[in-house]
Amino acid sequence: MKRLFFYALMASQLWACASMETSKNVVDPTLVAGNDAKVLVLKEWRLLGRLSARNGKESWLTKLEWKHNIWVDDLTFSTSLGGVVATLAYAGNTIIFAASDGVKREVTEQELQAKIGYSPPLQHLKFWVRGVPNPTLSFQKIENNLVGVRAFHQGGWRVELGRFELLDDVVLPAKVMLSRNDLTMKIVVDQWLK
Repeated sequence: MKRLFFYALMASQLWACASMETSKNVVDPTLVAGNDAKVLVLKEWRLLGRLSARNGKESWLTKLEWKHNIWVDDLTFSTSLGGVVATLAYAGNTIIFAASDGVKREVTEQELQAKIGYSPPLQHLKFWVRGVPNPTLSFQKIENNLVGVRAFHQGGWRVELGRFELLDDVVLPAKVMLSRNDLTMKIVVDQWLK
């Protein structure tokens, strides 16, 4: 029985790896005018997708639900079978983390890195995942396409955006790749919601 459960778990994880790429609708380039401003005005949003991270020889893959409002970013990480692995809520310099036991605890960025194995760029992620640089910092464009900046450097990170889709009249990326030194993070968005 234990072996059957193990094989079912492995098959579900392989399926999750194989399905990292999903097809998205091509966005009409005429809808792009003023898109960065529209993205920054979007104060409440939610995304459903997957997060993979690789730090040297270690790697992680998880389902991701991200709820954002003007006060807090609330992320839930779960397995492909739906079991919650961890939750993370952050606002400003406050980070609240809960492992699978559900016990919430305020942690520092260093403690978070020790718990999850890597240090995500929390201050920038809410911008980058929507396809725009953090407006409070300078950035360097690397490549442009029809929907504005496709890749840029900011805060020591390389950000690559791909496969765009619409949420009402706002163009948002469905794939975000982040890299710095040995750390690579990939967010694949299955669905953007308001």
